[in-house]
Amino acid sequence: MSRRLAALGGCLTLVLLLAAAMPATVLGAGPLAADAAQAPVVSVSLWQAALIAIGYYLANSCWLFGVAYFTLYRPLVAGFIVGCILGQPAEGTLIGAAINVPYLGFISAGGSLPVDPSLPGWIGTTIALAGHMSPASAIAIAVPIGLLGTILFYGRMAVDPIFAHWADARAEAADIRGVALMNWLPPQIFLFIISFVPVFLLALNGPTAVQNVLNQLPVWATNGLIIAGGILPAIGIALTMRFIFRGASIPYFFIGFILWTTMNNPATSSDDSRVLITIAVLGVALAWLHLTFAPAAAAKVEPASEPAPSLATETSPTPPTSGTSGTSPVTADAERVRVTRGDLLKSWVLWTFFSQANYNYERLQGTGFAHAMTPIITRLYSSPDEIRAALQRHLVFFNTEPNFGNVVHGAVIAMEEQRANGAPIDDDSINAVKSGLMGPLAGIGDSISQGAITPILLALGIGLAGGTASIAIGSGSSGIPSVSNATGNPIGAIVYAILISAVIISIGYVAWTQGYRRGRSVVIDLLKSGTIDRVLVGAGVLGNLVLGALAARFVVAYLGPTVTVAGASLNLQAGLLDPVFAGLLPLAIVLGTWLMIKRISPLWLVLAYLVFSMVASYPFFGPDHTTSGDPAAQYQVCTSALLHPYYPCGAPPVATPAP
Repeated sequence: MSRRLAALGGCLTLVLLLAAAMPATVLGAGPLAADAAQAPVVSVSLWQAALIAIGYYLANSCWLFGVAYFTLYRPLVAGFIVGCILGQPAEGTLIGAAINVPYLGFISAGGSLPVDPSLPGWIGTTIALAGHMSPASAIAIAVPIGLLGTILFYGRMAVDPIFAHWADARAEAADIRGVALMNWLPPQIFLFIISFVPVFLLALNGPTAVQNVLNQLPVWATNGLIIAGGILPAIGIALTMRFIFRGASIPYFFIGFILWTTMNNPATSSDDSRVLITIAVLGVALAWLHLTFAPAAAAKVEPASEPAPSLATETSPTPPTSGTSGTSPVTADAERVRVTRGDLLKSWVLWTFFSQANYNYERLQGTGFAHAMTPIITRLYSSPDEIRAALQRHLVFFNTEPNFGNVVHGAVIAMEEQRANGAPIDDDSINAVKSGLMGPLAGIGDSISQGAITPILLALGIGLAGGTASIAIGSGSSGIPSVSNATGNPIGAIVYAILISAVIISIGYVAWTQGYRRGRSVVIDLLKSGTIDRVLVGAGVLGNLVLGALAARFVVAYLGPTVTVAGASLNLQAGLLDPVFAGLLPLAIVLGTWLMIKRISPLWLVLAYLVFSMVASYPFFGPDHTTSGDPAAQYQVCTSALLHPYYPCGAPPVATPAP
């Protein structure tokens, strides 16, 4: 299995490495951009290229206390840093702000990456500054680079499961330190190699080599990468569906999908965060209604006989009480093992740093969860058998939003503490809380942190940097972002980075501590009353509703061909699917992926979808590209492939009669 994963990951990353290393003499010469002729190209030195490559690695790494994804990963901040490295901080900030505009609504959810905004920020700014390009030209060169960045991401996701299996071996040996080490050391070494090498070569080779690489791609191949970006998110959605798409909550997934399809109209609105938040609020209401009028959906578990233990600050003795049949008695208060405040803080710090250090398609954040639990396991358990069992139950699949989702960790720590003191909590109960809450909290967290907070603060930062980005909720089509050619202001990137870091870290800490405090005081009562089952059912309703909306938001596919029936031309997408249901094809892709992922490894699905996207973009039915402005010629291009990457091709143009 490890060899297969390594081979797949190698195939996915090799393309990017070759593209970066291939010299311009092999690819042929070609102009960079019209503005490049206005000034000499600035060369990038070895040390400057190395610093830029290190910056890109850090943007994807685990070393910035959970905020790298919100800071260095964004072109606004990357542009400022590249500008500082190249001695042009103001210009770099402005170009970074310009490149950030197309990615203003970027959200990565469920292990999917529609397109990579980080590589355009670091390399796009480098190319633009070295070639004296305008912000508008920088956008044109940066967006295709983002497609190459997705190859790097999926290569990493394909190889990292190997290190999860190494962690399994350390868990079998009850090696707490070894599990922690396997979560960050080998994955980060691998990430550094596949991040540093291509970016260093891309920055060092200069604008001409990069542009020539992009120029060698035919239009249909570029379209294929875009199509893949619309299909691959179905894998991440399906992985989450495995845990919450079940029972009476299944219909809510389809309700969420339909709500997004009907409420969000790209033709009239440039902002979708309002729609996501509205659906999330509606999900809370529907979950309450579901539990109110369908109480039988939540079956009670076997009641426990022991109340929750007192807080660590309490010292009054409590006599031991026997647990239910098959469980050990709860120890006396004087003998109880308690998680200290220091343990809780250390666990949160480890999660914040290393939650996605070994992010992969087999476990996603599974090894990160086990790593974060190591201080808790060290405190609560002493025998090798107990340590082994604890490590193994937390190395399973786990994925949630890393900040709002901290409620799950706090509650699980509370349950582990109860279990260590003899409470009747088994592995199934702990895993039920993890799998039942991670999906809803991921949907809510992604909608708020990525769909609302980040774009609003980015808009502020872009505005301070010298551009405008009117994306206030409800702004409509008039809120299309733009960046002027004014002098850049580095304060925009600095203010954004400080504000987003403070907000994200605060959310994570509050969610973690509150999850523990609430969980440790009520978990036994919940088990006794059966309320925990009702909570999980309600969470399933909310999670499916939000997940359905995210599926409609991220999975995009349009049929291209037009057929002739009874002398009339009919476009398959606009004339056949859209009148029935506009999202029918994406919904079919998601459901098909959910069915296949039960039997097929998600890594092989990634490869299959990449191959299918390239084949589906090939112009079997007409020309690949034409410079003709004739509507009939343009329509023929639109319908020449099985899938069109941008929009439905619509009805054939009506021929204008000759005068």
